Amino acid sequence: MPFAGEFRQAMPFPREGTTLDGFVVEQVRVEHVGAGDGRYEYPFQIVMQGKGGKDGVRRALKPLLATRRTIFSEFGNPYQCSIGRVEVESLGEGRYRASARGVGVRVRLREELVRFLGALAAAGRLAPGALDEPTAVADEYLRRYQAETAPR
Repeated sequence: MPFAGEFRQAMPFPREGTTLDGFVVEQVRVEHVGAGDGRYEYPFQIVMQGKGGKDGVRRALKPLLATRRTIFSEFGNPYQCSIGRVEVESLGEGRYRASARGVGVRVRLREELVRFLGALAAAGRLAPGALDEPTAVADEYLRRYQAETAPR
């Protein structure tokens, strides 16, 4: 499973002290909770200060809330991650707390790739001998995919 720090790094969370659409980000807290059967949740809170009200906070966080990413755990397992609906509460004096839950669901990508490659071979869609080692082909693809999608 991707830990909270990996989830925070891979998703476009703002950093404390940065400004989003006129709101200064004061605090970002992300946790992780096992939900069972290859599913993890990432409850988080972002405290911001600025003008624009609750709707302004939602607009400022829209790029984060609309993001879907595949994140690889430290073991190399892919998880499809996204963020649910945000709740915004006023803390007074132009300060707001946005709370939501991110979700990471294990994707059995390797198994699906091997199965797909087998289906292509069975349908005659691959050159003869091109798929002598479907597992090795899938593993190589996953290594490259992980390198391309890893947070920088």
